[in-house]
Amino acid sequence: MVSVRRDGVMLKGFGYRLERLSPARLSLGLAGVFAVSHAFYYFLGIRFDGTPLSWYWQYLDPELLRNKLWESVFYLHSQPPLFNLFLGIVLKVSRGDGRAIFQAVFLAAGLALYLSLFWLQLRLGVSRGAAFALSTLFLISPSFILYEHLLFYTFPLAALIALSALLFYEILARRRTWAVAAFFLSLFLICGVRHTFHIAYYVLAAAFLAAACAGARRKVLLVAAAPFLVLFSFYAKNFVLFGQFSASSWTGMNFWQMTGSNLKLEEKERLLAEGRPSESALVPPFSAVDEYPAGCADVSRFPDVEALTQVCKSTGPVNYNHLAFVAASREYLNDALYVMKRFPGTYFRGLLRSWFIYFKSSSGHVSGARFLDETGNLSRISFMNDAYDYLFFGKVFIGPLSRGISSIFLFKEGEENVYLLLWLGLPLLLFYGFSLALRRSGPGARGFGRSERLTVLYICLTILYVALVSNMFSWAENNRMRFPTDPLYVALLGLFIQRVFLGRRRVSGRLRATNDGSSTSTEGR
Repeated sequence: MVSVRRDGVMLKGFGYRLERLSPARLSLGLAGVFAVSHAFYYFLGIRFDGTPLSWYWQYLDPELLRNKLWESVFYLHSQPPLFNLFLGIVLKVSRGDGRAIFQAVFLAAGLALYLSLFWLQLRLGVSRGAAFALSTLFLISPSFILYEHLLFYTFPLAALIALSALLFYEILARRRTWAVAAFFLSLFLICGVRHTFHIAYYVLAAAFLAAACAGARRKVLLVAAAPFLVLFSFYAKNFVLFGQFSASSWTGMNFWQMTGSNLKLEEKERLLAEGRPSESALVPPFSAVDEYPAGCADVSRFPDVEALTQVCKSTGPVNYNHLAFVAASREYLNDALYVMKRFPGTYFRGLLRSWFIYFKSSSGHVSGARFLDETGNLSRISFMNDAYDYLFFGKVFIGPLSRGISSIFLFKEGEENVYLLLWLGLPLLLFYGFSLALRRSGPGARGFGRSERLTVLYICLTILYVALVSNMFSWAENNRMRFPTDPLYVALLGLFIQRVFLGRRRVSGRLRATNDGSSTSTEGR
């Protein structure tokens, strides 16, 4: 039996019973909690929302995914190809709308995320009781459930990112080849699904891991090479076909929203007098194809490729993978850079707005709840959503100040709530994580070895990367963009609670009951 003591006193109650479970039984118990929580939400009316397949901007026409999958994915320039490839494969296999398969995959991702978050906290030294409490609070949160039941890449990304952090620790602590391969596979999927994770992110993560594995750098780099070459081929293909070394053609349109959309009237008049912006940039980003100049819509190079020539999808919405958006986005980017140089305040206003949205509840939306409420899921659990917003995110109604907030951040409608605990807590958690990771000596470093420190550093750098890239180049759904890193914030919160309030329970270099089920004491070493 494992003995876990703190200040010489045996821990009692629920936490102690958790400590006595073997890893296999513990994982099985967590799966039971996962099932019960989902049964509860099913009783409340939560159902899987597959409607994004027909109208989300990021997706190819479902008919093309069914009937011309490989051609359409090959000519996909608006997004990295892997999620559309996944959608198409499921549609082909199911010979229907694939909803049952999609739901099964997303539920599997949900269980993987829950288990990864729990075991990641344990690897970093959080007690089983605290790790269980925090992981389960995240599991039953409206954000978790709503994104898990939405056919979009946000939730799978969260699962992959949490899993990558756990694998990062496993590599450093145990140097297992399978963990190295799984880590780079997870990175490949992350970068191949969401263009926020540029190929440079893969390179930096690989370099960081190689530097951390002093005795196995050659092995790490060799394993990283194959996924990197496939990922590089996505960028090379876009460069050859469309003249841009990028996984997404929307950068210019997004960046114009960060700059040109924030122009004041007098600034617009001065730009027009200077002959700027271009004809394309006079059209609001993400407009219909026929609203752009005729030259943008020239598809003569690819006359038979429906993914590039189709003005609208067979389901009705605009096809944002039309070739016109490559040329238009290039003009938007040139104009955005000109505007930013000419009127730097426009970009500053965009940054204010993007960071303001970043610190909103991840189950909220800048233009209302429609994003997560297309089938009424959010409405059915609004009481749970309100509870989390007020108790854990510090939601505060600012009422009369909302008009001033709207004018500062240029919202089209009043923003009447701020989330104080997110504004204060998330930066403090990140600061705490960096201080813990970079502290090699002193009282705060006891019980925190090299594997733990470097894993926390990986977590913090990932959070910082996503926050900076998301907020520097786009605004609108920055709170959704934050969600994939929310599990990492939870892991940092677990570390903070454990080390500040519950006491440190382990040091680096010993056998751990929480890791391998051995009977070695975890305290006092």
